[in-house]
Amino acid sequence: MSHLQSYSDQMGGFDFTLTQRNKLLEDNKAIKSLSYKKTGTTIVGVKFADGVVLAADTRATGGAIVVEKNCEKIHYIAPNIYACGAGTAADTQFVNLFMSSNLELQRLNSGRQTRVS
Repeated sequence: MSHLQSYSDQMGGFDFTLTQRNKLLEDNKAIKSLSYKKTGTTIVGVKFADGVVLAADTRATGGAIVVEKNCEKIHYIAPNIYACGAGTAADTQFVNLFMSSNLELQRLNSGRQTRVS
């Protein structure tokens, strides 16, 4: 085994070895492929030893039409809590404001920072 092959095996990442098997099973009607809905939203969260990194795109669409090019999808909930939202902008805004205000009341009543697990 070459050095590069050994190194790439240790790196992990995506594995596409089952794609041919899955295609064969779908063609033979042995399995039904999962349906999905393309929303166009990109949101990712990465947890590491010292914290979390959140990232999101800023484009809001209505079907195939770009409605807004600068839509915030990472929302403030508390000083130590942020949330990413996808879907109907009004719904995510309402839920985030509701959570934020309730956590603010809890912080003011308890005198302590909101706990995160």
